[in-house]
Formats: sequence, C-alpha cells, structure tokens
Amino acid sequence: MSDTAFVVIVSPRQEAAPGVDAQRLPELGFWDTPAVHGWLQAFDAEEADGGSALVRVVPAADEGVIPADAQRLQVPVTGAESELIAQVAATPAAAQVQAELLAFRRVLAERPAMLERARAAGLSPARIDQLAGAPLTAQLDGA
Repeated sequence: MSDTAFVVIVSPRQEAAPGVDAQRLPELGFWDTPAVHGWLQAFDAEEADGGSALVRVVPAADEGVIPADAQRLQVPVTGAESELIAQVAATPAAAQVQAELLAFRRVLAERPAMLERARAAGLSPARIDQLAGAPLTAQLDGA
C-alpha cells in the first residue's frame, strides 16, 4: 500500500458532495479494516438528528475539495485502487482521457523491449526511427 485516499462523511444538505459515493466502490480493501469499521460506527452513534449522512471516497489529489466541516479519515490504498478511485470520481470525459493516458503509459513502458525486438529482427536503426516517426534508437543507444 503506497497511496492514500480519504473516507469522508458529509451532511446530506451539502450542495456538492466531494468524491464518489462509497456504494460505487464496495470492493476497496480498506472497508474491511477495524479502523474504518470503528470510525464509521462512531460517526453513526453521533448522528442525533436522524439524518442520513453521505459517505464518500475522495482521491488524495482532491483533498482540497473536502469541506472543512466534513469528517475525514485518511486510508491506505493500493496503486490500482487509487487509479480506480480517480477514474470513478472523474467526469466521463476526464475518465476517458485518464484511461487513454494509462494505456499510453503501458506503451511507453514496453518501448525498450519493442526496440530490442526490432533490432533482433534485423531492422536498421534508421528504419526503426522511420517507422516510429521519432528518433527512438538514439535514446536507446544513449542509455
């Protein structure tokens, strides 16, 4: 666990609740921890007006949008969980771009192996650069 997120409890009267409704992310590992169970139970015990509070999950990067009067608990999440929270919290357009960027990151990570396969297949560095549309082999030679 290297990332964090926030479990936030806001009033149902809050105009714009931050993050994602907790019910949209039931598979996150932190829900099963005693700390989160205890924290949520303590808040329920404090609910005196019988109103239904909103439990939300907020990505760590969006901490600034959490209302000052909201109850919050910082929780550890895996990198994959952090990405899932960010994608679910994003608008559809932003979620699409995030998915494209993640795919692009995977392609970039595979670039050195692709260049080695091209060289092993007998392609010249000039031909590899021509097909890639960028001077990729110079980067590999300089590394």
